[in-house]
Amino acid sequence: MTHRRCGIVILHGKWGKPPFAHAPLGAALAEAGHQVASPTLPWALRRLYDRDFTTALDEIEGEMAHLRQQGCDRVVLAGHSLGACAALAYAAQRGNLDGLALLAPAHFPARLAVEGFTTASLATAREALVGATPERRIPVVDVNQGQRHRLRVAPAYYLSYFDPAGPTDWAANARRLPATLPVLWAVGRDDPAFGRQMDYAFHLTPAHGRRVHVELEADHGGTPEAAAPWLIRWLADL
Repeated sequence: MTHRRCGIVILHGKWGKPPFAHAPLGAALAEAGHQVASPTLPWALRRLYDRDFTTALDEIEGEMAHLRQQGCDRVVLAGHSLGACAALAYAAQRGNLDGLALLAPAHFPARLAVEGFTTASLATAREALVGATPERRIPVVDVNQGQRHRLRVAPAYYLSYFDPAGPTDWAANARRLPATLPVLWAVGRDDPAFGRQMDYAFHLTPAHGRRVHVELEADHGGTPEAAAPWLIRWLADL
C-alpha cells in the first residue's frame, strides 16, 4: 500500500506567540509522521490585527498550498481558540481541505456583541469607516478569555473579525461546511466556555460518519495537547 502523506496547518489562538499553546500538539503530530505548519497570523501578539480577516484566510490558503506542493496528499486544518474560528471560516468559505479540527473554540462575535463587550467599539468602527484611510487605527475593545483590553485597530480590520454578521460568524460558517468534510471538535471541561452553550455551532455542521465531538479533562490553553491522542487516531481513520 502506498503511504499517503498528511500535512496539518495549525492556527494559533488570540494574541498567541511562539511557541504557541498548541506546540505540544504539533510535536506529537510530527512524531506520528505528519507534516506540520504553524504560521503566525494577524491576531498574534506581535501583529494585533494588522491585516483584515480576508487576508488572514489568504495566508492560511498559502500554508495549505505549500504543504500540497511539498507532496502532502491530504491536508487538514486545525485551529485553537480564535484559530478554530478562523479554521471553520476557511473550511466554509475556501474549502480545499481533507479534514477540520476545532480545539477549544472561542471568539464568538455574536455573543461578544450581545453581552455588550464590543457594542460600542463596533459602532465606533462603523462610524470611522466614513472617510477613513484603510490603515488608520482607532481605539477599540478586544476580549480575550473574558478580559477586556483596549487596542488600536483599523476600523475595517476590526469589523472583519468582530462584526456579528461578518465572515467570522460561527452559525453561518457551520451551516456552509461541505457535507463530506470530517470534523473533530474538542473542548476542555475546565475551559471557561464549557457549559455556556458555546458548542451550539457543532450541531449546525452537516452530519458525517467522522464528525466527532470530544470532551477533555483540560483547560482552554491545555486543550490542544490533551486532544493530541484523539486527533492522531482521527487522522488515521481518515
